Amino acid sequence: MRLEGKVAVVTGGTIGIGAAIGRLFAHEGARVALIGRDAVRGEETCKSIRSDGGDCTFYVADVSKADQVAAVAMRILKDYPRVDILVNNAGIWRPGRVIDLDEETWDSVLDTNLKGIFLVSRHFLPGMMQRKCGVIINMASVAGLVGAADASCYAASKGGIVNLSRSMALDFAPYNVRVNCLCPGMIDTAQGDSVVGHYKPDGNKAEEKRNWQPLHRVGTPEDVAQAALYLASDDAEFMTGSIHVLDGGLTAQ
Repeated sequence: MRLEGKVAVVTGGTIGIGAAIGRLFAHEGARVALIGRDAVRGEETCKSIRSDGGDCTFYVADVSKADQVAAVAMRILKDYPRVDILVNNAGIWRPGRVIDLDEETWDSVLDTNLKGIFLVSRHFLPGMMQRKCGVIINMASVAGLVGAADASCYAASKGGIVNLSRSMALDFAPYNVRVNCLCPGMIDTAQGDSVVGHYKPDGNKAEEKRNWQPLHRVGTPEDVAQAALYLASDDAEFMTGSIHVLDGGLTAQ
């Protein structure tokens, strides 16, 4: 087991990519703490992981709210001896050009996707620094690497995550804390359905998702989870400040 004895915190852990990461990490021996806003789905995910023999606990919190993050971090640090791995996965997608977006939408996307990483990370980094050991994985997107029409706030948030990850990697390398970034392309999730539905409202969602990238298949949450597992494991112990793209060749065009 590649994560045996480790404690991993995964935000946005109720469904999709976050749930897949939590499930795989638990399968690989980690004790997993999932954070999310939907208590019902979160508990269902944890129950599923535990039924497969994994160790999992769910915590309700909105990562865009500083008070909720502080409270949940305190609970996790009380329930577990330490946190070895943090996956900042929570994120939302909203369409719109700058001239069409209202301030509330802009703030909700930036606060969840980008500020959430700041709010969560600062609670778990001190322990990692003290132990001189830790891994942080930030979830960005191909929209953080290339332009995305009609997705201004989402692209801005994901671009911010890419360079935030690089800066964090430099800041905490002296403490042997590794920080890397994943940039998925079209993934078969509810959010992926929303994206395709916005750009191709009259198309077949399954077919449109397959056509999104040269490999002509849609990525799965498990594809992303496998990449996260590599970054979290000792196999990637010399890797920090790296930006990893999982997009079926989309950005190679």
